[in-house]
Amino acid sequence: MLINSLFRRLRSERHPHAIVHLCFILVLFFSTFLTWREVLVLKETYETERQIKLSAVADRLERQFQFSLDSLLFYRRMLQYALANPRDTNDSRYAIRLFNELRLQPSWSLNVNTQRNMPLNGVSDLWLRSLALLDRSNGYRLQNELRAALEFSFILQFTEPEKDFEQRLWYLSRAGFFISSVPPVDSQQILSSYYTMIHRAYFTDMMPERNPTRRLRWTASYPDSLNGGVVVTVSVPVDDDNYWYGVLAMDFASDKIYTYLRQAIPVGGQDTVLLLDRARKPLAASGSIPLRDAEALFDAAEREQLRQQMAQGSRGQLRIGSRFVSWTRMHNFDGLLLSVQSLKEGIQGETGRVTLVLLIIWLFFTLMLLLAWLTVERLVDKLLKLQRNLYQRASYDPLTQLLNRGTFFEQANPLCALCELHQQPLALIQLDIDHFKQVNDTWGHHIGDRALQHTATVILSQLRASDLCGRIGGEEFCIVLPETDGQEASKVAERIRSTLAAAKLEIDEKHSLLITASFGVVSSQEQGSWDIEKLQPVADRRLYMAKQRGRNQICWLD
Repeated sequence: MLINSLFRRLRSERHPHAIVHLCFILVLFFSTFLTWREVLVLKETYETERQIKLSAVADRLERQFQFSLDSLLFYRRMLQYALANPRDTNDSRYAIRLFNELRLQPSWSLNVNTQRNMPLNGVSDLWLRSLALLDRSNGYRLQNELRAALEFSFILQFTEPEKDFEQRLWYLSRAGFFISSVPPVDSQQILSSYYTMIHRAYFTDMMPERNPTRRLRWTASYPDSLNGGVVVTVSVPVDDDNYWYGVLAMDFASDKIYTYLRQAIPVGGQDTVLLLDRARKPLAASGSIPLRDAEALFDAAEREQLRQQMAQGSRGQLRIGSRFVSWTRMHNFDGLLLSVQSLKEGIQGETGRVTLVLLIIWLFFTLMLLLAWLTVERLVDKLLKLQRNLYQRASYDPLTQLLNRGTFFEQANPLCALCELHQQPLALIQLDIDHFKQVNDTWGHHIGDRALQHTATVILSQLRASDLCGRIGGEEFCIVLPETDGQEASKVAERIRSTLAAAKLEIDEKHSLLITASFGVVSSQEQGSWDIEKLQPVADRRLYMAKQRGRNQICWLD
């Protein structure tokens, strides 16, 4: 409110602290600004250096993933071509005949030529009936798929799992069989492998309803039930003639990714580099930190902070505690490459050493400046304390701590003018303690002083922060109530009168004194004027009318 803001300004202390603070702050600001400019340049240099190094590592990994993904898409095109253009050969006819002999067995392995192809491994017709997603009821499609799978198996023999970036390349069919560059060792593994694969997301998410664009998708990392360790899988659906046949996929082992990650990091790199999967779980970590401990680098709150920052862009940087984190999103892998450098590692670099020297110089200068600031501040405090004492004596009644007569009217005039400017009502209450001279004569002036203090306390307890109250005479008080009409002012006066009359002043253990007062109330609406010099005499006149009518009452009309 305007009135409250006015009173806050009027009641606030104005002292030379502001000038002292301003001078020292300006000096500190400019010294800090110049230092900060240099720090920003060094910070930008450091961040750019970190991002360039991380991008270089990412580019090397990207090339490895890109080669594998190109191969995967090539194999899919080959399978789709073979499905659209089936070849009827002696080997394919033999494979179909052999499949018809084996299809009723719980698990089977079909190998036409052990020297030229990888085996087809599958489950029985009865086993397939338990899952609605699987189907081998269409004999024409099944034969075409078997021919295409046979051709694909010829290519799988050329894969080298020990040397290739990917650990395993495989095709999983909805018709109850799969081909893998790392074939299962026995019938039990055939069943467990097929059951596990068809229930994983890399298979179920390839349904046309879940993947209408038919693009490749990555999984989050998961434990490999075949070879142990942690793997991540990328898969693509294999379709032909608007029919989904199955999934072609590649597995990437954490151990192999770790090897390539170590090779991609420049010699002398001291920071920790993490490759995170799509679920933001560590897939590989450089340095001496074990993969199982990599996730413990950040607590839950820090991981959430990272997640929010990573969602805002494909690359970025963030300081978490004493660690500096840089990340970049991979293009050929659904994940992020993350670099974590501790403060100690950062300081050991060239940029860190220069920054440290600059900060020490700035800190020394700032300490000297603060010492001078403190010295001057103490001198100002002593002068200010003396000034406040003088102001208190000049503006406030020392007995009641209310405004004295001069200060009261000095503050009341602008308040009345502000109400008049905004055409807001204003009321004035003047009160006088009844039989105050008799109290002094009977009990002494020290009891009279206590009566004045008691009255001032009661008055203040019934007023708002925006109201103005002062002691303008011996036992006479005046109150200005902004934004208050005559009726409301009368209610305020009545509250003060009744509270004062009910609260006896205890003189000693045996005696108490009843203090009452008479009130005169006037409002700007009634008088048509907001001038304190005009309103106060009217209230004073009504005050004495209340005394003439018997005291301890309120008069608001002539």
